[in-house]
Amino acid sequence: MTPRPAKAGFTLLEVVLAVTLALALMAAMLTFYKQAADVRAAVLGDARLIGAERMIMGRLTEELRSAFVQRFIGLGLEGGMSEMRFVSVTFPGGAMWVEQNLTDVDQMARESDVAIVGYRLRYSEDEMGQVVVDGLERTCQRTPTAQISEEGKEIQATLLSPDLKFLRLRYWDGTAWAESWGGGALPQAVEIVLGQEPLPENVEPLEYPYPTFRRIVALPSAPRSAPGALATAPAEAAAP
Repeated sequence: MTPRPAKAGFTLLEVVLAVTLALALMAAMLTFYKQAADVRAAVLGDARLIGAERMIMGRLTEELRSAFVQRFIGLGLEGGMSEMRFVSVTFPGGAMWVEQNLTDVDQMARESDVAIVGYRLRYSEDEMGQVVVDGLERTCQRTPTAQISEEGKEIQATLLSPDLKFLRLRYWDGTAWAESWGGGALPQAVEIVLGQEPLPENVEPLEYPYPTFRRIVALPSAPRSAPGALATAPAEAAAP
């Protein structure tokens, strides 16, 4: 009888090497996948931030260029470094086109093409009771001549972007930048600076340490101190 040849098998060392190599390949693939996911998330975050900044800057520019002084209520533009409100020409909302009967119980307030628009930061408290910035908020009062105005009714507040948590405003009077502005007239221009990070404690707004988006908007309806006067910001106010 001829003996059968013994079947060749894997040694313990070969099995250990194969398992180790497979685990190493899986770890490398997971690391590469995590890095790719992080890069994708960072790119999407930057794109969302830039998109929000462009949208808000465009809307602010359009509304500021339509600002004027409403003599009846004595308001043009008023504000400080962190918020402002002004009278602007806007497109009327849906209530303008609704036909109402005198017998209707709930009479809708008539809107006009003039509104009081405001921009500010929205604040809230977290679970620890700390004040946090929720984002940039826009307010709109469609009936500027109302004697009593209440948020949620006559004044609508909308959170424009939770990604922008810093706002700095300055006002050009024809000769210098002012950190506040009264409501009886319009400045010649408004400097708008937006940032992603909240302003750190004990830091002045002009010393904001993070990257910013900056724009200067000229107001056509504002009085000019001299023909052709232009508003230019100082060099130290330039942002990356």
